Amino acid sequence: MRFMLVDDERLALLQLEKLLREVVDTAEVEAFQDPEEALAHAAKARPDVVFLDIHMPGLSGLQAAELLQVSCPDAAIVFVTAYDEYAIQAFEVNAVDYVLKPIQKQRVHKTVERLLKLKPERVDNGPADQTPKTIYCLKTLRFQSRGKSPEVPKWRTAKAQEMFAYLLHHKGQIVHKSTLLDLFFPRMDLKRAMAQLYTAIYQIRQCLHAAGMVVSIQNSSIQEGYILEIGEALLDKEQWEQRGARLGMEVVANPNERFEWLMSYEGDYLEDHGYVWAEHESERLRRLWLSHARELGLYYLKADRGHASTVQLYERIQQIDPYSEEEALILLRLYDEKGQFDKVAAYYEELNEKMESELGLSIPVQIGLWYRQWLEERAGKIASRG
Repeated sequence: MRFMLVDDERLALLQLEKLLREVVDTAEVEAFQDPEEALAHAAKARPDVVFLDIHMPGLSGLQAAELLQVSCPDAAIVFVTAYDEYAIQAFEVNAVDYVLKPIQKQRVHKTVERLLKLKPERVDNGPADQTPKTIYCLKTLRFQSRGKSPEVPKWRTAKAQEMFAYLLHHKGQIVHKSTLLDLFFPRMDLKRAMAQLYTAIYQIRQCLHAAGMVVSIQNSSIQEGYILEIGEALLDKEQWEQRGARLGMEVVANPNERFEWLMSYEGDYLEDHGYVWAEHESERLRRLWLSHARELGLYYLKADRGHASTVQLYERIQQIDPYSEEEALILLRLYDEKGQFDKVAAYYEELNEKMESELGLSIPVQIGLWYRQWLEERAGKIASRG
């Protein structure tokens, strides 16, 4: 196991190196007092474990850990500190462990045991693990890797999740640190905000690694920002748009395939998260979906009104755009034509309640008139049978 030790105190370095060699006979240990020198060397040495003192002049341990994730994303981080408050903060950034000074041999032994338990998870699985991954951002942010079903990542904080989503939203572009500070830490003093930013980026990288996602967040030191690259990973919203583009503009040529494509739209962009900055893209995709859905809906109404897909499509249109009077009336009529009278009544009541509770409006006059007429006709038919 290759260890790198970084601490501006020479005696502390010597003590930790001695203890590590006593605990791990075959340990390869390199020690640095200058964190910037250590970072430059780490890119070549690729250590398995980095022990970082948190409280160092110039570059702090938290900042160094954030930069290490670029050059050594697989390295386990162990924070070392003489202060309890720093130890707690280190634990919160998802480090493998933290150790309080003065360091004891028994404590180092416990840390090494923890590292050995984690080691199997860090083994390279080879080419089979390099298959394209998928990031889902329609409806809910999820990851899919190694042929598994899409899963919601285990984020340490909601802030880390949103920051990842924001970087993903601007993938391939430099997102300046000042932009992230203004958006995520607007009322925090600069020093503390920078520490929180480094913490969030560290958490994001740890979450990506744990999920098996080959996604990089490069630190652009020249322009003081980050660039997120998804590599060979796929993005569901891009895949969905590209599939629609391949279908072309002629509905009559492929109505069934177009229907399947529309129904594969799981929900609006980051719908479950409600990020304000995502609303423009969410609205763009929603309008694109509705445009194609309405075109296909009109085709179904003319070509095969009784097809089961017609009802399904208009139910989905109403789900995405619930206040469209024209399509609400179409759906009521379709339910009636298919003899689904319970659905006519249930949908009318649902629409009426939604209009009153969410908009403070009465149900549209045309729909109200149609429904009252429908009730009268139903009552007449039932009476005639009796």
